[in-house]
Formats: sequence, C-alpha cells, structure tokens
Amino acid sequence: MTAIRILAEFGSSAAIGPLHCGASLNDIAAILGPPWDIGRVSKRRRWPHLFSYGDAEFCVCRCRRVTMISVQTWRDTVELPVLGTEKRATFTGPLTHPEITAELNAMGCRFNPVTLHQPPGQVALRIEATGVTFTFRTEAGSEPFLTSAGHWSATHACPPHLTLGPDDDSFGA
Repeated sequence: MTAIRILAEFGSSAAIGPLHCGASLNDIAAILGPPWDIGRVSKRRRWPHLFSYGDAEFCVCRCRRVTMISVQTWRDTVELPVLGTEKRATFTGPLTHPEITAELNAMGCRFNPVTLHQPPGQVALRIEATGVTFTFRTEAGSEPFLTSAGHWSATHACPPHLTLGPDDDSFGA
C-alpha cells in the first residue's frame, strides 16, 4: 500500500487502522503493538500524553482515549503503521498537493480549502465528511507539498473520577 493511499483512507475515515479519535490506547496496542512514547504535553502533568507509531503521532487523554492524530509527512522518509503487525511501512516524500487531491478524488472524498487563518506559504484542505485536515507548504516555483494530515476530537468526556495508576496498563507514562 502506498503512503498516498493510506493518507487518503485516513482522510475518508479519520482512522489509520485501529488508530482513531476515541479509540482506547490498550485496544490500539493490542493490534499494532506498544506505541513509541513521545512525552508529556505539559511539564506539570502526566496526561495528556503523546505517543506515535512512526510518523503517526497521537495524543491520549488520562482516560487512555485518543483525542488527536497528526501524521507528519514533511520528513524525507515517512513511517506509517502496517495493520495487524508491529511493523512500519516506509515511504519517501514529499507528497504533493496534486497527488493527494487526485487520490482523494479517486476515493470520492469531497474536500474544501481552509481559508481562515492560514499563514503565508501554507494551504490546507478539510475533508467534508470527517474533518481531517491536510496541510501543505508552498515554496516559490514548486508544487505545494504535504506537511501533515490531522484529525482531532472536538468533544471529549472523561469519567470524572478515573483512578488509573501507572501500574495498571503499562502506559502510565
């Protein structure tokens, strides 16, 4: 499977296999293996916490549910999880705006440009059905290339008195 296809499927479903907003960290790890620990979001608190499977980074709340996914595609090599294994597929970049939009069109994904609050040198597309956003960087004289694709949960309700400790799931971070 190609990186462009995986990203287009992410756009159409807001998921990379079991990795999606609202998914349980333990359920994801049961399928993809243990994630890489990136670190805390805040210096003062353990949660929320960042993890990744290669370049598919995700934020997990204290209740161990995914609240945000960001696929980093600006690197020369992009690693994405291979479903059903603990392996990562490696792809070389950059991925261009025409390549991404062609694959989204081929899958029937409707998208619109994001026009509000875009800094100079950046363009973005948002998938209508899922809200996944593809962000591209533009440089003079070249095609815009994909820097990231992301999705986040607009609402999230943790149980009020969750008492998961660091020993309960090995993700106590």
